[in-house]
Amino acid sequence: MPGGLAARVMGWQRRMGVAAGPLGASGESSTGDPVTVELLVGGAWVDITGYTMVRDESGTISITSGIRDEGSQTEAGTCSLELKNQDGRFSPRNPMGPYYGAIGRNTPIRISVPDGLGGKSYRIWGEVSSWAPGWDTSGTDVYTNVSANGILQRLAQGPAPAHSVIYTAITSPQPSGLVAYWPCEDASGSTSLASALTSGSPMTWTGTPDLASYSGFAASDPLPDLSVATLSGGVAAYADPTATQVRFLAYIPASGLSDGKVLCSISQQDYAAGAPQFWELYYSTTDASNSLVLRSCASDGTTLGAILPHTLDVRGRLLYVSVEMQETGADITRAIRLVDVTSGRVYSVTDTQFVTQLTRVTKISFGTASRSAVGPLGTATLPGVAIGHVTVESQITAVNALGVRLNPIGESAGRRIQRLCGEAGLAFDWVGDLDDTVPMGAQGKANLLSLVQECALADGGLLYETRGALGLGYRTRASLYNQDPTLILDYPSANLAQVPTPVEDDRYIQNKITITCGGVTATYEQTTGTLSTQLPPAGVGEYGQDTTLNLASTDAGTLQDQAAWRVHLGTVDEARFPSISVNLAHPSISPDMRRAILAMRPGDRIQITNPPAWLPPDTIDQLVIGTSETLTRFEHKLTFNCQPASPYSYVGILDTTARIDTDGSQILGPLTTTTTAFSVQPTDPYDILWTTDPADMPLDIQAGGEVMRVTSITDIVSDAFTRTVTGGWGSSGVITWSTTGGTASDYSVNGSAGAHLLATVNVPRYTYYATTIADVDCYVSVTTDQLPAGDSLVGGLTARFINVSNLYMAQVRFTTAAQVAVAVVKRVGGVETMLGSYTMPATTFTGGTFYRLRFKVKGSSLKAKIWPATDAEPAAWAVSVLDTDLISTQFLSTRSFSGPASTNTNPSILYDDYRIASPQLFQVIRSINGVTKSHPAGEALSLAHPTVLAL
Repeated sequence: MPGGLAARVMGWQRRMGVAAGPLGASGESSTGDPVTVELLVGGAWVDITGYTMVRDESGTISITSGIRDEGSQTEAGTCSLELKNQDGRFSPRNPMGPYYGAIGRNTPIRISVPDGLGGKSYRIWGEVSSWAPGWDTSGTDVYTNVSANGILQRLAQGPAPAHSVIYTAITSPQPSGLVAYWPCEDASGSTSLASALTSGSPMTWTGTPDLASYSGFAASDPLPDLSVATLSGGVAAYADPTATQVRFLAYIPASGLSDGKVLCSISQQDYAAGAPQFWELYYSTTDASNSLVLRSCASDGTTLGAILPHTLDVRGRLLYVSVEMQETGADITRAIRLVDVTSGRVYSVTDTQFVTQLTRVTKISFGTASRSAVGPLGTATLPGVAIGHVTVESQITAVNALGVRLNPIGESAGRRIQRLCGEAGLAFDWVGDLDDTVPMGAQGKANLLSLVQECALADGGLLYETRGALGLGYRTRASLYNQDPTLILDYPSANLAQVPTPVEDDRYIQNKITITCGGVTATYEQTTGTLSTQLPPAGVGEYGQDTTLNLASTDAGTLQDQAAWRVHLGTVDEARFPSISVNLAHPSISPDMRRAILAMRPGDRIQITNPPAWLPPDTIDQLVIGTSETLTRFEHKLTFNCQPASPYSYVGILDTTARIDTDGSQILGPLTTTTTAFSVQPTDPYDILWTTDPADMPLDIQAGGEVMRVTSITDIVSDAFTRTVTGGWGSSGVITWSTTGGTASDYSVNGSAGAHLLATVNVPRYTYYATTIADVDCYVSVTTDQLPAGDSLVGGLTARFINVSNLYMAQVRFTTAAQVAVAVVKRVGGVETMLGSYTMPATTFTGGTFYRLRFKVKGSSLKAKIWPATDAEPAAWAVSVLDTDLISTQFLSTRSFSGPASTNTNPSILYDDYRIASPQLFQVIRSINGVTKSHPAGEALSLAHPTVLAL
């Protein structure tokens, strides 16, 4: 760059000053400097830009974020810079330094550049991990090398949580009315069940509870089984409430309990005569139908008022039980709410009891013998019952207050990441619909980063560090689909800071993947194509990977889809461009481009148009997965780490807009560089044909690297016989029929069908046309105008027709028994051999009724089927045989004859709606992608952009 230092700095500031701001700018005012470095000192952000990049002209700020090249997951962002330190302010242990005691390990730091709208575009928001002092021997050049990292660095070192999901949900934040809480997650060998409250006392037992033995609740650590034990816990004194709420998890076995078994007993301080002394929530088969019942009892065990029975059959259910009592004037409103933990559905019953007011709860018991003197009475212990997370509260709260933390199974991956960040006090940002992410399995005990990475792995999106605050962000997999490019760079316009180099390697090939979830496994393997598991040169050999996911479903289909999606990502048959670099100081970077560059987020799409001639002509199309930045006095260079965008393009679902490729297709004959109409047929052994619906056009196909635009796909031959012809069949417009056998007067077209008049017995009539197509799939509708007498009347299609003595034929036989049959025969050297036949069941032929015939010859396979022409085509073939005697052809034809014993007088075989379904005729526009070349016969052809089914 010309000019002196001052001029260069001023020039760069001018360029920065007129640039447009990024998407999602911070909103904070820019200082106007090319770069701003701030340090959090004593709780306030301090601008330390004046101490950066001042030692010499080589001073550089280096920043990285996202996934590094060759990496597989997001790494902690990094930042390195040098600070002038002559007064010791950046020496954390220098007591004479101005910042002594205010800076140290993990001191927050942030770096921004102007966004062009007067605000800041943050490039990193992190924490200082290293202060490395340095100086020269004279002591005049004193500096500190600062290294900083994004939040992932610290999170990676974090411990696993000490408590279960539901424990954390209940205690953080702790409800104001919580007066007692026993998690009941104590390990085997404990002597009591500890209270989670500092003011609480432990819960004790009689008998021998089987501690930490029941693991059915996904949000909880294992809970005790009370088969041979009872529990009892005292509640510390608190002011008399106007409401009492007791909640707990409970599993009641599928076999149920004996009538009257007390699940929970709630004791309150005796208030006055007529007031309840305790409540019993018991299981009943008489007062309820295998459900729970609440009764209020005086101190002597007599019941007060009516019982409150529930209607839900509780056997075999995971329940969150809520017993609620609220003073209403002189009465008490009671409620039993049962939350089915698996489904999340709430079942409630309520009533009003005309008794005196509530007092504080003094004790909670489980599995004790009934104290009630009335009703079904149960003995002590609760066989097969597990209890946990018992809370007593002095206020009524929503029974769904715990939300998904009551049962995290099924929580979407995006929402789980959001919740985890919220619980950790981290800022959270996202791109995409967090609800449109995969349902997760149970939340295990792992540190925050591991849990977040588990979600990102399951969904397949991108985790990132936020730049506008110290926090995390998540970009959903679905948000990567079919996105418009955020940045388009033009190669000839010198938008690039360095030449992008394509890489052809096997670094990311994965063609066989096994997914494991909950002990269930599913494998998907790419068995065809250039990157398949076939040995070279047909494929690349096996590149396998086993991945364990935490998903809500262990259904084999779900796991198979996960494996298939990962194989799709791992079999991208194109070069990748690991690095794409731009320099914001270059004059080719317009203000709009600068804004787009600064706004680039992980997963955004970047394109390079008009690549040089020695590269493939297609636009270079990549997704950004990481960024490296260097800022000097004069430049701001960004290098984007990239991966191909194609796996996420053209993603859809199976609907009317989806474009699904055939299993395999090939060009039938050679193409010159100017051919615009040609035939296509399925590749052996496949059968799938291309759409012929005009509404599906145009569509792009590719063959040999050339992209062509298909404007129509039609039958290569068809004839509806709408003309009138005598002495032959004339022309359909595509083919001209020739005849042989009998006389010219035996052939005619009457405007709706072509006819063979069988004026002489057992003398075949042929209408044919020349072709070299040996493999053919053809249809025709056939009938005869008379009921057969004496012998069958026969019509049908030929293939591999070399001459009248050498051919294959699918025959429709109209018999004297009014039956309709189809047969595949061959004539070799004039000798006819029956290869297979089929008679239509429950069919009575009437003259003039058309039957549809399909005859398919491919390689050594010959197949035929028949059905009433007014019906839908059946899926199954009626006749399927193999034969290798005839391999070439000269003609295709219809062929008709009457059996030698026929007594019909001048019967006719009629034909309608003749068509060749395969090969198909393609009309195309050539060289859509700039490639112009000829193509040999047999070259593979496929959709250029098939729809990829979304995970």
